[in-house]
Amino acid sequence: MIYHCFSSSLTPDLPLLLYFSLLFIIFGFPLSLSDHELYQNCRDAVFKCGNISAGFPFFGGQRAMECGRLGLELRCDNKNTTTIVISDIEYRVLAIHGDRHILRIAREDLIKYDGLCSPQIIPTRNSVLNSELFSPGLGYANVTLFYDCQSSISSRSTLGFFPCDNAGSTYSNVSVATRNNIRPKRCSANVTVPILRSSLEGSLNSLLGLKEALKRGVEVQWYWKDSKACGKCNDSGGACGFFGPAENQTVFCYCPFMFDNSHDDRQCIRIVSSPSPTTAR
Repeated sequence: MIYHCFSSSLTPDLPLLLYFSLLFIIFGFPLSLSDHELYQNCRDAVFKCGNISAGFPFFGGQRAMECGRLGLELRCDNKNTTTIVISDIEYRVLAIHGDRHILRIAREDLIKYDGLCSPQIIPTRNSVLNSELFSPGLGYANVTLFYDCQSSISSRSTLGFFPCDNAGSTYSNVSVATRNNIRPKRCSANVTVPILRSSLEGSLNSLLGLKEALKRGVEVQWYWKDSKACGKCNDSGGACGFFGPAENQTVFCYCPFMFDNSHDDRQCIRIVSSPSPTTAR
């Protein structure tokens, strides 16, 4: 909401929007959308980047933050690549299947440039797909990448040992293991990452095959506990959004002009104006 902190008489000739824009530029006051503007944004705005498009419950791009669930922010870079951050790790969004609540994602630091031999998360961090918002989809398996180990890994537990020939690589070699109890000694780093289970069937016999398996990504499913409340909001003519801090964010129904929220903020109710009193003669 925009609050009138200064008297409009200070700038009688400036349109209101320009006036507040100047306040923002000069004094750094934040501008936010009114509830009616949020209604229009949450109803109509779509995040678009390359071949990815998304509406509720995501936000980012043209979609205001209030229109999406915290943790579901989509970002678009100058190459039209869509990314999302899950458990402090950046993933590339390869596809969104809204009808099934599914994202197909690939870990950005391991597929970008020569990222496999130069992971950007320092210290390396495992991919964690179980969270309040996400659960891993079917058909995936975890593999662990071990970098520059001083001890060898059993051939029965590893899918391959690959040198890192790129001049810009952080590490000299990487071994790929499939068993969780493998702990080679004196490794410089290790990171666990999910890949499609089908990729384990012979396609990881080369460094190129491993890179391609990582690029194909895996599926995760998003969910939120108040999905029924959004249906109630939309049925009443509102546009579903969210309100509150991340740890206790709740559904909020943004309403069109001449409508107001119900007592629980979950649906829109038409405002009934009282008739004006007749003037006595």
